[in-house]
Amino acid sequence: MKILLVLLTTIFLFSSSQASEVSEWFERESNQFLEIISNNEGTDNENYEKYKYFVNKNFATKSIAYGLIGENIINNSSENELSVYLTAFTDYLIKTIYKLANSNSSSSIVLKDVDIKDDIYIIKSEISYEKSSANLYWKVIETGKSFKIIDVIVENTSYFVTKKSEFNKILRKNRGSLEALIKEIQKI
Repeated sequence: MKILLVLLTTIFLFSSSQASEVSEWFERESNQFLEIISNNEGTDNENYEKYKYFVNKNFATKSIAYGLIGENIINNSSENELSVYLTAFTDYLIKTIYKLANSNSSSSIVLKDVDIKDDIYIIKSEISYEKSSANLYWKVIETGKSFKIIDVIVENTSYFVTKKSEFNKILRKNRGSLEALIKEIQKI
Protein backbone atom coordinates (compact mmCIF):
# COMPACT_ATOMS: atom_id res chain seq x y z
CA MET A 1 0.00 0.00 0.00
CA LYS A 2 2.84 2.40 0.88
CA ILE A 3 4.52 1.67 -2.44
CA LEU A 4 1.32 2.47 -4.33
CA LEU A 5 0.91 5.71 -2.39
CA VAL A 6 4.53 6.75 -3.09
CA LEU A 7 4.11 5.87 -6.76
CA LEU A 8 0.89 7.89 -7.10
CA THR A 9 2.46 10.85 -5.28
CA THR A 10 5.50 10.74 -7.59
CA ILE A 11 3.31 10.61 -10.70
CA PHE A 12 1.20 13.52 -9.43
CA LEU A 13 4.26 15.66 -8.62
CA PHE A 14 5.83 14.85 -12.01
CA SER A 15 2.58 15.74 -13.82
CA SER A 16 2.29 18.98 -11.80
CA SER A 17 5.83 20.03 -12.68
CA GLN A 18 5.21 19.26 -16.36
CA ALA A 19 1.96 21.25 -16.29
CA SER A 20 3.82 24.11 -14.65
CA GLU A 21 6.47 24.10 -17.40
CA VAL A 22 3.91 24.11 -20.20
CA SER A 23 1.90 26.81 -18.39
CA GLU A 24 4.98 29.03 -18.15
CA TRP A 25 5.76 28.42 -21.83
CA PHE A 26 2.17 29.22 -22.80
CA GLU A 27 2.07 32.43 -20.74
CA ARG A 28 5.37 33.62 -22.23
CA GLU A 29 4.48 32.79 -25.83
CA SER A 30 0.89 34.06 -25.67
CA ASN A 31 2.15 37.37 -24.25
CA GLN A 32 4.65 37.58 -27.09
CA PHE A 33 1.84 36.88 -29.55
CA LEU A 34 -0.30 39.66 -28.04
CA GLU A 35 2.65 42.04 -28.33
CA ILE A 36 2.93 41.22 -32.02
CA ILE A 37 -0.82 41.75 -32.49
CA SER A 38 -0.79 45.13 -30.77
CA ASN A 39 2.31 46.42 -32.58
CA ASN A 40 0.94 49.21 -34.73
CA GLU A 41 4.32 50.86 -35.25
CA GLY A 42 5.95 48.29 -37.53
CA THR A 43 5.34 48.00 -41.24
CA ASP A 44 3.18 45.16 -42.53
CA ASN A 45 6.32 43.35 -43.66
CA GLU A 46 8.03 43.75 -40.26
CA ASN A 47 4.95 42.48 -38.45
CA TYR A 48 4.57 39.60 -40.91
CA GLU A 49 8.17 38.58 -40.17
CA LYS A 50 7.36 38.54 -36.45
CA TYR A 51 4.37 36.25 -37.09
CA LYS A 52 6.61 34.06 -39.24
CA TYR A 53 9.16 33.76 -36.43
CA PHE A 54 6.39 33.04 -33.91
CA VAL A 55 4.83 30.28 -36.02
CA ASN A 56 8.17 28.64 -36.83
CA LYS A 57 9.14 28.72 -33.15
CA ASN A 58 5.84 27.49 -31.65
CA PHE A 59 4.03 25.28 -34.17
CA ALA A 60 4.94 21.71 -35.15
CA THR A 61 4.49 22.66 -38.80
CA LYS A 62 5.99 19.51 -40.30
CA SER A 63 3.87 17.23 -38.10
CA ILE A 64 0.73 19.23 -38.86
CA ALA A 65 1.46 19.44 -42.59
CA TYR A 66 2.21 15.73 -42.96
CA GLY A 67 -0.78 14.77 -40.80
CA LEU A 68 -3.06 16.71 -43.12
CA ILE A 69 -2.12 14.78 -46.27
CA GLY A 70 -1.76 11.26 -44.92
CA GLU A 71 0.80 8.53 -45.15
CA ASN A 72 -0.13 7.30 -48.63
CA ILE A 73 0.59 10.67 -50.25
CA ILE A 74 3.78 11.07 -48.22
CA ASN A 75 5.02 7.65 -49.37
CA ASN A 76 4.17 8.36 -53.01
CA SER A 77 5.82 11.81 -53.10
CA SER A 78 9.45 12.72 -53.67
CA GLU A 79 11.53 14.52 -51.05
CA ASN A 80 11.46 17.61 -53.26
CA GLU A 81 7.64 17.57 -53.53
CA LEU A 82 7.33 17.17 -49.76
CA SER A 83 9.79 20.02 -49.19
CA VAL A 84 7.83 22.32 -51.51
CA TYR A 85 4.59 21.28 -49.78
CA LEU A 86 6.03 21.92 -46.32
CA THR A 87 7.19 25.39 -47.36
CA ALA A 88 3.81 26.17 -48.95
CA PHE A 89 1.92 24.89 -45.90
CA THR A 90 4.11 26.87 -43.49
CA ASP A 91 3.47 30.05 -45.52
CA TYR A 92 -0.25 29.22 -45.56
CA LEU A 93 -0.32 28.78 -41.77
CA ILE A 94 1.57 32.04 -41.22
CA LYS A 95 -0.77 33.95 -43.54
CA THR A 96 -3.83 32.45 -41.84
CA ILE A 97 -2.64 33.51 -38.38
CA TYR A 98 -1.51 36.91 -39.68
CA LYS A 99 -4.93 37.63 -41.19
CA LEU A 100 -6.83 36.44 -38.11
CA ALA A 101 -4.63 38.36 -35.69
CA ASN A 102 -4.75 41.59 -37.68
CA SER A 103 -8.54 41.55 -37.51
CA ASN A 104 -8.42 41.42 -33.69
CA SER A 105 -6.06 44.18 -32.64
CA SER A 106 -7.02 44.47 -28.97
CA SER A 107 -7.11 40.99 -27.51
CA SER A 108 -6.19 39.16 -24.35
CA ILE A 109 -5.51 35.48 -23.76
CA VAL A 110 -6.08 33.96 -20.32
CA LEU A 111 -4.85 30.51 -19.34
CA LYS A 112 -7.68 28.54 -17.70
CA ASP A 113 -6.41 24.99 -17.25
CA VAL A 114 -3.81 22.45 -18.39
CA ASP A 115 -4.53 18.76 -18.78
CA ILE A 116 -2.37 15.98 -20.21
CA LYS A 117 -3.63 12.99 -22.17
CA ASP A 118 -1.48 10.55 -24.13
CA ASP A 119 1.58 12.86 -23.84
CA ILE A 120 -0.40 15.74 -25.35
CA TYR A 121 -1.05 18.82 -23.25
CA ILE A 122 -4.51 20.29 -23.61
CA ILE A 123 -4.31 23.96 -22.68
CA LYS A 124 -7.67 25.61 -22.11
CA SER A 125 -7.63 29.35 -22.58
CA GLU A 126 -9.99 32.18 -23.29
CA ILE A 127 -9.33 34.87 -25.85
CA SER A 128 -11.19 38.13 -25.41
CA TYR A 129 -11.51 40.96 -27.86
CA GLU A 130 -13.63 44.03 -27.38
CA LYS A 131 -16.88 42.76 -25.79
CA SER A 132 -16.75 39.12 -26.86
CA SER A 133 -14.71 36.09 -25.96
CA ALA A 134 -14.09 32.55 -27.16
CA ASN A 135 -12.72 29.39 -25.61
CA LEU A 136 -9.53 28.10 -27.19
CA TYR A 137 -7.94 24.74 -26.61
CA TRP A 138 -4.34 24.29 -27.66
CA LYS A 139 -2.97 20.79 -28.23
CA VAL A 140 0.71 20.94 -27.40
CA ILE A 141 3.52 18.39 -27.42
CA GLU A 142 6.86 18.50 -25.67
CA THR A 143 9.80 18.33 -28.08
CA GLY A 144 12.53 17.88 -25.48
CA LYS A 145 13.75 21.45 -25.47
CA SER A 146 10.46 23.26 -25.80
CA PHE A 147 6.80 22.81 -26.63
CA LYS A 148 5.05 22.87 -30.02
CA ILE A 149 1.42 23.47 -30.94
CA ILE A 150 -0.13 20.69 -33.02
CA ASP A 151 -3.73 21.90 -33.08
CA VAL A 152 -5.92 24.80 -32.03
CA ILE A 153 -9.58 24.23 -31.22
CA VAL A 154 -11.77 27.33 -31.29
CA GLU A 155 -15.28 26.90 -29.90
CA ASN A 156 -15.18 23.13 -30.57
CA THR A 157 -13.80 23.49 -34.11
CA SER A 158 -10.39 21.91 -34.64
CA TYR A 159 -8.04 23.64 -37.08
CA PHE A 160 -6.44 20.26 -37.87
CA VAL A 161 -9.72 18.43 -38.53
CA THR A 162 -11.08 21.31 -40.63
CA LYS A 163 -7.93 21.60 -42.75
CA LYS A 164 -7.64 17.82 -43.13
CA SER A 165 -11.15 17.75 -44.57
CA GLU A 166 -10.40 20.67 -46.92
CA PHE A 167 -7.08 19.20 -48.06
CA ASN A 168 -8.60 15.73 -48.58
CA LYS A 169 -11.33 17.26 -50.73
CA ILE A 170 -8.71 18.97 -52.91
CA LEU A 171 -6.62 15.79 -53.10
CA ARG A 172 -9.64 13.62 -54.05
CA LYS A 173 -10.70 16.13 -56.68
CA ASN A 174 -7.19 16.01 -58.17
CA ARG A 175 -6.56 12.24 -57.88
CA GLY A 176 -4.13 12.60 -54.97
CA SER A 177 -1.93 15.19 -56.65
CA LEU A 178 0.23 16.92 -54.05
CA GLU A 179 1.19 19.46 -56.70
CA ALA A 180 -2.49 20.47 -57.11
CA LEU A 181 -2.83 20.87 -53.33
CA ILE A 182 0.30 23.03 -53.24
CA LYS A 183 -1.11 25.27 -55.98
CA GLU A 184 -4.40 25.65 -54.09
CA ILE A 185 -2.83 26.63 -50.77
CA GLN A 186 -0.39 29.00 -52.47
CA LYS A 187 -3.36 30.98 -53.84
CA ILE A 188 -4.20 32.20 -50.34
